Amino acid sequence: MENKDIVKIAVMTAGAAVILGGSLYAAYRYSLAKQGDIVLPGGTTYLGATPTGRVQPSTPPLRFTADATVPYKEHSGAIYPFSFSFPETLPLVVFTNDPTDSVAIAWGNIPPQQNILLNMELIEIREKTMVNKPKQEYVENWWKYFSGLKNVASVVPFTNIFGLKGYKASYVNYANTAPNVDVFFEVPGRNDLMIHMANGILDAAIFDRIVDSLKWTAATPTP
Repeated sequence: MENKDIVKIAVMTAGAAVILGGSLYAAYRYSLAKQGDIVLPGGTTYLGATPTGRVQPSTPPLRFTADATVPYKEHSGAIYPFSFSFPETLPLVVFTNDPTDSVAIAWGNIPPQQNILLNMELIEIREKTMVNKPKQEYVENWWKYFSGLKNVASVVPFTNIFGLKGYKASYVNYANTAPNVDVFFEVPGRNDLMIHMANGILDAAIFDRIVDSLKWTAATPTP
């Protein structure tokens, strides 16, 4: 082989190594960026303390708790007239222009989009035939709208201290466990709506207190 061919091959090999190295470095920088602060949709509003610094992984998942002396403050819906009380140390997130008026928790290692505390169930959009059926029937069948659930384990009716009729539901996933507590409230004067609350990371006593504090302050006419 002539010297010029050897030089040509050497140059091509060096060039390929530079390109490969650059690609690996870019991938490494991207992976670091993905581990940074939580990125929320544009226009989100923080209520309470905003988490700072990097999100630290935790195993097993942490449970949020608060001392009994921590004051509670009230959050009201942006679209619908619900309100509830929560510990002032619990960081909440709302999403602007969200038709379900959802409220999420921004704490621990779970993105707020996956940690919804409260949302409005738009029954007509879920399944129109359910609008005029008993609300307990809707709760018993709610698992069917989610691919990760396979059945309902129990539904227990109750009434909170403000007179809202609710249902505590337990659903079974494909690991044959019921990891979360789901609570549904009927909305006075609205057959097409229910309020849904879910406990993913809250201490049970705190979640129960939030559930018991839920109010609906105005009867919205049925469309």
